[in-house]
Amino acid sequence: MGLPCTACGFDNDPTRVYCHSCGVKLDRVATTPPAPTGYTHPTDILKSKARRAPVNWGGFFGLFAKLALLSALAAAVYLALLPPLGLPTPVKADAGLARRYSSLVEQSSFAVSSRGFGVPSEEINQWLVSSVQLQGEGGTFSLRPERVYAVPGDGSIRIGLETALPGAGRTWFEGDFVPVRIGGSYTLRPRAYSLGRLPVPVPLGWFVANQLAGLRNALRVPLENLAAASEIKVKPDKVSLSWSAQP
Repeated sequence: MGLPCTACGFDNDPTRVYCHSCGVKLDRVATTPPAPTGYTHPTDILKSKARRAPVNWGGFFGLFAKLALLSALAAAVYLALLPPLGLPTPVKADAGLARRYSSLVEQSSFAVSSRGFGVPSEEINQWLVSSVQLQGEGGTFSLRPERVYAVPGDGSIRIGLETALPGAGRTWFEGDFVPVRIGGSYTLRPRAYSLGRLPVPVPLGWFVANQLAGLRNALRVPLENLAAASEIKVKPDKVSLSWSAQP
């Protein structure tokens, strides 16, 4: 389409200044040239775009939180079913060893002179195994224990109970205990609990403490005699016990 003349209507070439037919100066202001083929005004482009839906950030973070919680629960169950690190090799009960050490503790607690002796680490474990009569459901323990063990450390002793859980295989209840002297006698204070390899804070470890309470009941007499000791030192290689002279 050319440039029309307002006087005679002749369709002029868009580049002309005067009408080719009548010579009148062409009016370029009144006429708007058509837009090039394929051209779309920017405002028309914005209008044609579909409006995007707003992102639901609350739902996104909610889903992320649920996935994180499920992952944490799965990891906790996995760790709880793994055997603890440093689990001692199972040992057979030795009734003679248990009687010997139990007799030494009893005699030392009532002796009129100072006494003391050390128990090697491996014999601590065997002493515990030989002194505890494991019982099934309805007995001292609420679950079915398969073995008990002790691992002396630097200032504390790990005491554990391996149990069979119905439909879940085996799991291990452990407590890390520190001998503490309170009011003239010793007691074992829990420093940490664990279920398998899953650490459990002491305030939340009531279910672990409930299982280990069976050991305390089974060892009531030797623990009472050990409480009378004047000093208990726990080292990885041995446990040293000493009693002061009775007045």
